[in-house]
Amino acid sequence: MDPWDDETVQDAVAVLRDVAEWHHTPQKWAQVELAMGALDDAVGTGDAEAVRAAVGEINRLGPKRILRIGSTTATGIPAPVLDRRDTLVHRLTHSRDEGDGRGRRRSR
Repeated sequence: MDPWDDETVQDAVAVLRDVAEWHHTPQKWAQVELAMGALDDAVGTGDAEAVRAAVGEINRLGPKRILRIGSTTATGIPAPVLDRRDTLVHRLTHSRDEGDGRGRRRSR
């Protein structure tokens, strides 16, 4: 299987797009940022399994419907997390379009 199959890229981009809509506590945003760092590293090394694991972790960190009593107020995506998200979406979508050696070129 091609390490950069379309499904992997589509799953990663979909969860990254969802992240922009999430509301979390600052502590949870820190966890999301760490998971996005793992995704960035995996994309950089071309490790498809690590990409899938990081996407799963980011997805797992999605917002829960219930906030604990006394918890910090949830906020929208912080600017540094948004910047990293935008960079990752760009890298994932453009690497497929350009055929950067991590997978086959996107068919047109």
